[in-house]
Amino acid sequence: MKKGLLCLLSWIMIFVVIMPSHTTHAVNVKGSTYQSVFLFVNGTFQITQQYTQFVNNKLYIPIKIMDRIPGITIQYGSPLTITGNKGSITVNESNSFAYAGVTYVMYKSLLAITDLDGKYASSAQSLFIWSDDEGKRASSEILTNISQLPAKYGYFIGQKIYPFYYPGAYWITNIRYASSSLYLTIQNKSGDTYEFNSPVSDLDFLLDSELTSFNQNWHGKFVWFDNRAYNGSDLNHLEKLTFIAVRVNDQNDAFVTLQKSNGKQVQIKLNRQYDTGMMLSDILWAKNPRTVYNWSNSVWTAISKNKLLSNMTREQVTLSWGEPSDKNTYQSSSLTYEQWIYSGAYLYFWNGRLSSAQSH
Repeated sequence: MKKGLLCLLSWIMIFVVIMPSHTTHAVNVKGSTYQSVFLFVNGTFQITQQYTQFVNNKLYIPIKIMDRIPGITIQYGSPLTITGNKGSITVNESNSFAYAGVTYVMYKSLLAITDLDGKYASSAQSLFIWSDDEGKRASSEILTNISQLPAKYGYFIGQKIYPFYYPGAYWITNIRYASSSLYLTIQNKSGDTYEFNSPVSDLDFLLDSELTSFNQNWHGKFVWFDNRAYNGSDLNHLEKLTFIAVRVNDQNDAFVTLQKSNGKQVQIKLNRQYDTGMMLSDILWAKNPRTVYNWSNSVWTAISKNKLLSNMTREQVTLSWGEPSDKNTYQSSSLTYEQWIYSGAYLYFWNGRLSSAQSH
């Protein structure tokens, strides 16, 4: 019944699943497209404002986070110089680029002047750097877990999430797969770390990347409110609204903000689901339902008031009242007789058309 929304959102969901949100296509320096990469140093995930960048099959690390990498010293001045235990390099156009006030230096240039080693995990878009045997061991553990993940789950590494059972924002720092569940290690900005498992069929967290994608793609667009799954709102059924944003509060409950035609904004709490698109599809249409279904004005007037008309189809009744709690069907060679049970009424259908209603 909610195909109007789901079809229009499907391209966004494909983008989120296949292309992690930290992939950047808006930044073009010297004609190149840049892809952000998460950084692990000695097995520890680095929560940073500036990301490592993957450009034309080369990795570049921002100067501003190099103080997190052991064995590197930066001499600021003209020229800018980076020193390791094996030598120094001068930062220039051959080994770096600058964008938005940040200088990025080629990863291979750093390897040439230090004892550092590392590995780029493309499926997780993460760079692992280590400076000693313990750092290599810790990095290898995470890399092994990544290699054993089912397809598409590698991109969870480094993602910012809102767990349903831990308030606040966290980042996924390790993940392994076993018995149809993901076992995640998460960390917040304060350094608090937790481990929990989540079934892949119904993940227990929201991805910040999905919220960001929906807000970027839907802000300011029209949607139509479906009140069948939400009680207590001052919004009418199938009322036309403007999508403002979907956000989470401090307890990681998700809310969508909508704007009425008079400018008043309404905030509605969403039922918790991992899939942001499914959360929104419970209450929103992305396309005017009247253009999706070619029904008469009298039918639409009844539906907009959550009312019924004699001879309505099953689909029309469902759009007005929602799915029944139970159904009974009686079939013969020439007709189908159905009883739909709601909390306050029985509805009766003959050959797919509403014939009568009875209160109980």
